[in-house]
Amino acid sequence: MKQSGSAKKTPPKKPAAADSNSSKKQQSLLSFFSPPPKKTGASVPSSGDKTSSTPSNDNAIIDTPKKGITPVSKSTPTQVTPKPIATKTQVEFTPKQSAKKLQDNGLDDSSADDSDDDVPLAKKRKRLSQNTPTSASKKKSIAISDDEDDEAEWNDKDDVDMESSDDDVSLVDEDSGSEDDTVKRRPAKKKASTRASSSSRGKKPPTPTTKSSAKKSAHVTPDKSSDPSSSVVGGGGGMVRLHDSWPWLHADRRDIEGRKPSDPDYDSRTLRVPAEFLRKETPAMQQWWQVKQTNMDTVLFFKVGKFYELFHMDADVGFNELELNYMKGDKAHSGFPEIAYAKFSATLVSRGYRVARVEQTETPDMMKMRGSKSKVVSREICSLLTPGTNTISFLDGSQGPFSEASYLLTLKEQTATTASSGRKEQQVVEFGVCLVDCTTGVFHVGQFTDSLQRDRLRTLLAQFHVVEIVVERHGLSLETKAILTHGASGAIKSELKAGTEMWDATKTVRELKAAGYFAVWPDALTKWMDENDPSSVVVHTNGFLAMSALGGCVWNLRRSLIDQELLSLSQFQTYTPPDAASDVSSSKPTLLAQQYVVLDGHTIHNLELLRNNYNGQRTGSLLAQLDQTVTNFGKRLFEEWLLKPLCGVNAINARLDAVEELVPQHSLVVELRTVLKTMPDLEHHLARIHALGVLRPDHPDSRAIMYESSQYNVRKIKNFVATLTGFQASVQIVHSLTQANQWTSDMLTRWISTFPDLKDKLAYFDKAFDKNVALKTGTIQPQEGMDPEYDDAVADVSAIETDLDEYLDAQRAALKCKSIVYWGSKKDDRFQLEVPESAVAAKQPPEYELKSKKKGYKRFHTKFIRDCLQRLAAAEERREAALKDTARRMFANFDKSYADWKRAVHQLAVLDCLMSLSLVSGQSEGYTRPELVQTDQPFLDIQQGRHPAIASTVSDFIPNDTHLGSDRGSMMLLSGPNMGGKSTLLRQTCTLVLMAQMGCFVPAESCRLSPVDRIFTRLGASDRILAGQSTLFVELAETATILNHATQHSLVILDELGRGTSTFDGTSIAYGVVEHLLNTTGCRTMFATHYHSLVEEYVDHANVTLGHMDCMVDPTNEHKVVFLYKLADGICPKSYGLNVAKLADLPQQVIDVAAAKSLQFEQVLQESHAAVQVRQAVARKDVGFLRQLWAQLAAEPATS
Repeated sequence: MKQSGSAKKTPPKKPAAADSNSSKKQQSLLSFFSPPPKKTGASVPSSGDKTSSTPSNDNAIIDTPKKGITPVSKSTPTQVTPKPIATKTQVEFTPKQSAKKLQDNGLDDSSADDSDDDVPLAKKRKRLSQNTPTSASKKKSIAISDDEDDEAEWNDKDDVDMESSDDDVSLVDEDSGSEDDTVKRRPAKKKASTRASSSSRGKKPPTPTTKSSAKKSAHVTPDKSSDPSSSVVGGGGGMVRLHDSWPWLHADRRDIEGRKPSDPDYDSRTLRVPAEFLRKETPAMQQWWQVKQTNMDTVLFFKVGKFYELFHMDADVGFNELELNYMKGDKAHSGFPEIAYAKFSATLVSRGYRVARVEQTETPDMMKMRGSKSKVVSREICSLLTPGTNTISFLDGSQGPFSEASYLLTLKEQTATTASSGRKEQQVVEFGVCLVDCTTGVFHVGQFTDSLQRDRLRTLLAQFHVVEIVVERHGLSLETKAILTHGASGAIKSELKAGTEMWDATKTVRELKAAGYFAVWPDALTKWMDENDPSSVVVHTNGFLAMSALGGCVWNLRRSLIDQELLSLSQFQTYTPPDAASDVSSSKPTLLAQQYVVLDGHTIHNLELLRNNYNGQRTGSLLAQLDQTVTNFGKRLFEEWLLKPLCGVNAINARLDAVEELVPQHSLVVELRTVLKTMPDLEHHLARIHALGVLRPDHPDSRAIMYESSQYNVRKIKNFVATLTGFQASVQIVHSLTQANQWTSDMLTRWISTFPDLKDKLAYFDKAFDKNVALKTGTIQPQEGMDPEYDDAVADVSAIETDLDEYLDAQRAALKCKSIVYWGSKKDDRFQLEVPESAVAAKQPPEYELKSKKKGYKRFHTKFIRDCLQRLAAAEERREAALKDTARRMFANFDKSYADWKRAVHQLAVLDCLMSLSLVSGQSEGYTRPELVQTDQPFLDIQQGRHPAIASTVSDFIPNDTHLGSDRGSMMLLSGPNMGGKSTLLRQTCTLVLMAQMGCFVPAESCRLSPVDRIFTRLGASDRILAGQSTLFVELAETATILNHATQHSLVILDELGRGTSTFDGTSIAYGVVEHLLNTTGCRTMFATHYHSLVEEYVDHANVTLGHMDCMVDPTNEHKVVFLYKLADGICPKSYGLNVAKLADLPQQVIDVAAAKSLQFEQVLQESHAAVQVRQAVARKDVGFLRQLWAQLAAEPATS
């Protein structure tokens, strides 16, 4: 529809009277938290003046959580006075904005001047923000002017002017424009320059401190006296800060209920703020304290206009961790622009802090409409990020190159009870657990009994990368606390109140049902409930702890405001310990009953499956050696495969068949991997899109005033388009794989046939909107027919415009004048009938109402036009509302096929893992396909095996054979010198078995075995010793686990059992263990020992093979030995400990004394050896040997 409104321009509209305040001088945003400006004739308050115009509130009580902020820590930190850190490069940021820009954005920041001169405060006070330093050797200050806006990464031409001066600094809330919304600040003595400098926020002190001490000060509130003149330095900046001098924040601290820290029910998350203190605070700072008092364990990013502000102890964190400079004055205060939120929040979360994003949730106009007498706009917490609850939203930008699955663990423990194991009464403890990966929304919920050594809990901590642990206050035993401390040392830990926060099972069910998270309840949860009564909230005892742990998790997710987006995915799995089939209270399982090999925490650690034992990194681990996947979701699945090797021969061979078929297809594998590399983390993207598609009108984020929303919208659409592109690439992969070969392996043919058909779904979204336009504008404008709601609104607008066109034609005909046109473009003045005066000179229709005129023309509205305008305005509002919500509806539409998208991602991950195994298996270093045999007589036969991780880095690695079971005996007693390679051989054997059963070729000439149901490793105890347990206790506890749970099909390796006690006791214990494993269990065992007498006991045992790691002694120097690292038959002639001492550069005098004493011991042992020989000869009735031995003894001279 055309209108002729462009013929004559309307003169600019005069500003309304209400806008006259814009002539006032602009104040910096700092006045938002500062006292009212000075008035003519008014006395200037001193720094100690406590008066305030704020209405009193005698009943105001404020609390604060924890003493300071809690980053990653192994235990509750002690109180430490914060110290400044070493000076680093500072890049300072100075956004600038005129008063006109403030008014254009509805942020009239005008107020009375607080200066004695005529220089506008907008020219004097500069708001400083800290960027990431680019050099540790130089300090650079950058002031970004209006002309530099386009070059500044964070700058925006609508940024609020935030300038700082050395005189009495003030800040007015840019949204409220209230002079009353201020806080007292000490007047400074000098006037500031008009250009921001490094001194504007206060220079960091010259005295450097260690980074560790600086970090500690960042999260611990110092316990100082109330004397504000104390010389103790605050959080940084070389001066005492106001919050360092408040006794109610330190020595006299109370929680929100008035409890002292010594009270067992003290809530460290909260703080009681004195009412008299609050009355003297500005409305803005009262608002800050209202949030802070219940989140003292959290750093608040408090939104003021386009900036996030940090105050008091939070500003200390910003100084120490984010390198943000303080604002001038003794009140700790810093901040940064909205657009930098992703970087700074990610930094703090990665260091173990909790970060709350507090947003403005109304504009000044909305505040006026609310009719509140409040002087400050509403603000609400919109997100609370922790290491375990970080969902990676659109605000967080892009992820790193690989996002490892990180878990939030909620744990509920029940005091030890007594359970029957079938043979005897055994003490156990019971746990309920809930693990959730918030980036994917997958929950693992379970309940299990555990031994008093908490072996299953240790295994859980080894299986999952736990970054945050939530437990019930006073609900954990000391033993469990110790395991969590050392088993998840990097995780942050928090406690929930029993009942109100850590819900019991019944309350959990009630809360879940009341919230309506699930359209259909997940099977993983209903199995613990009454299936015949859907309304029941009764939970069976076998799931009571599990549901309670889930309740604590849900409470924590609600606090973080992400419960709806995660729980509505309904991705719940039952967590079952790997050894659940061999429960302490059940009989031992058969091999066929298991699907996966059991790898407990000790085995995962000892074999260095996920991380090396040197520095805890992935480098050097078996995972690093085998994982060649190229997608993030593939990497997560590969780790799962590594930790869950297969037990069934058919399943293992199916995977091996697929790998073997891919090995010669190297060019195809390279082609497919190239396509996979282009894919984003589709698994994470699906969770993000689901969250964006959920309609959450009650979520505070739906009310948040975001100034960079256009960038965030572009991020959302970019994420969505990348997801669609990734799935389009998956269709290409399926086509390439189908056309490349006639596959014969069941796994590959099933992969192709079961891959979900995504073509129609992708075609729909390909036509739904113009991707290029959406990526540029941040708005999805759906094509016709793609969005019914938007189409209906557009159709309504079009219909009304058609009615108006037809009405125009009717008026032309009635007046017999074809030059009548519509005039006007403004909302209320458009569609005026512009009629030549000659056409209405004779007779003007009575319904014509004169609106305006120009020379020769009159312009009219009619009742019909007014009615159409009213309908048109409503239709246009519906269209705009529909357009705003188009992206969410598009995401929700995509999410309807979540199951298909999820299955496709899993299929792609499987292919990525198979190709990874094919690349490892196809190496030229002699990898061979293992042969798996199902038999009741377990065996292991490895020819020329090599450790994959070590052999890849050592060119002259010595291969070795391993034979267990069958005709070689199920046990090998392994002796040999220290440093001779015994431990390497033990680990190598387990590693090759693990590789074979996960479906990978192994580095050996040949490998035949019957499947192993569980791998036990008893190698070291360093981690448990650090937890306060003795070497002997650790050895015996772990050995007891082996003896209680090993079956005939297990593989056991024991290294130097009995070393934690005397030689005689150690030998006795080792002998008892060997007898049990030989005669009771009958499993494949490798036992490395230095107890020669133990080895000699089994010289002629039919089920024991004796071996030793060979070495060569220099014939000219018996103390010089060369390790051959080769397994040889028989007993090692000696341990060569003195040779190792020589290699270790022990003083020669020490070695000589040790050699003399060793000779004496050997003589005694020889006599003992003769006694053993006699006993063995008598047992086998070897008369000839006894006579020979008698003759030998008779010929020897008598000794005194």
